[in-house]
Amino acid sequence: MDRSSSVTRVKTEFLGREVGNKSQDSGIAEMEELPVPHNIKISNITCDSFKISWEMDSKSKDRITHYFIDLNKKENKNSNKFKHKDVPTKLVAKAVPLPMTVRGHWFLSPRTEYTVAVQTASKQVDGDYVVSEWSEIIEFCTA
Repeated sequence: MDRSSSVTRVKTEFLGREVGNKSQDSGIAEMEELPVPHNIKISNITCDSFKISWEMDSKSKDRITHYFIDLNKKENKNSNKFKHKDVPTKLVAKAVPLPMTVRGHWFLSPRTEYTVAVQTASKQVDGDYVVSEWSEIIEFCTA
């Protein structure tokens, strides 16, 4: 598939959950790709919050309106397979200066291992998002 003719678009639903699909749109396909976050750093980790920052190439950086953060509990190999499986948390945040604090006792648990990945997004007039590729996956553990 020719990447220049395909743009990944994301629609947000209630509570910032997202549903992704590929869309071909010649008007949007000509836009520069958004920068992919890299060199992700997690700091100031507590039992219910952490700070996250990353680097990005400066190209198209001014078009970024939002960050999508994919946060997942790391699977415990010793856990009971019949237990309820945790639902991944997709966070949508307005583009703010980094580092950004992620806080939430409703989705972060103490002494728990997580994986996190980030993508940049640009909200379009029609409400859809043009998004970058996902960053590399980083692991960390809450306090």
